[in-house]
Amino acid sequence: MRSRFVRFLVVGFVTGIALLSLSLGVLIQKGDVKAVPPAHADGSIDPVGQWNLTVTFTATGAQQPSTLKFGKNGSLVNYTPGPGTGTWWMTSSNQFQYTFTEKILDNQGNQIAYVYVQQQATLSADGTTYTASGQGTVHAMDGTVLAVNQTTTQATAS
Repeated sequence: MRSRFVRFLVVGFVTGIALLSLSLGVLIQKGDVKAVPPAHADGSIDPVGQWNLTVTFTATGAQQPSTLKFGKNGSLVNYTPGPGTGTWWMTSSNQFQYTFTEKILDNQGNQIAYVYVQQQATLSADGTTYTASGQGTVHAMDGTVLAVNQTTTQATAS
């Protein structure tokens, strides 16, 4: 009985931390995994570089700042609030998608959960801002889904 109570407390704690730490999110992809297309087509604008984001959780209106970087080769690094890596690709001349996995860390720096993030984004005409929407799925370390959060994002190149 005590172990059930402890497990309940741990899951509640991890869920709380995950909801506070979640920075981005998008629709969960279903079906077969597809090859990642090249990062961008010649002559088009792209999101390559570092960005400052404000992520808004649709259900609550809570906002979370975040910083990430898109590489020329289609790579993505998320810096805050938790470290993460992923990929991005252009879907049209000014639209792109990105996915990444963000670590959720405790106060001692140990990973206690993770968020799988997917976003669909639209670049401004001058390529200095973008908006995005999607969701993030919070997972326990064993893969159990703890929460799914819908988000919108406003980003500015830094």
